[in-house]
Amino acid sequence: REAESFKEQGNAYYAKKDYNEAYNYYTKAIDTCPNNASYYGNRAATLMMLGRFREALGDAQQSVRLDDSFVRVLIVRNDCLQSFGEKMRCRLLELDHKNTQAQQELKNASTVLEYEKIAEVDFEKRDFRKVVFCMDRALEFAPACHRFKILKAECLALLGRYPEAQSVA
Repeated sequence: REAESFKEQGNAYYAKKDYNEAYNYYTKAIDTCPNNASYYGNRAATLMMLGRFREALGDAQQSVRLDDSFVRVLIVRNDCLQSFGEKMRCRLLELDHKNTQAQQELKNASTVLEYEKIAEVDFEKRDFRKVVFCMDRALEFAPACHRFKILKAECLALLGRYPEAQSVA
């Protein structure tokens, strides 16, 4: 009951967009009851909102280890992976093919992969402006992907846009 109370308090802070306090309460819930997948899932979602993607991924993976059919946390895990530019590695549509959020996640991942493929081809053609465009679009979906940022910075430098390249790097 104590852990559930902490979770509910975390939910209240999350709803108010006070993610730091939500994080604190979800952590208390986990400390009280460390084998509950939803507590890790909630904290993972909170960490995503705080831009702490690596920690969020750890919590999401722990939640999946505890309950691999928990669709909501699979979506959070997918968001974490996508933020790093990782290919989708979850079974969202297998679990619930009518889940519109899962369908959107798959569509977003396909979009990122498409921009990545176009960028590879255009880099070989030395069309660096188009690579920068593709990386900007991909980074909208994968904001923590160092690989995309480095490629963008490299292309900006090759275009002679050194201050922008330095900023991105």
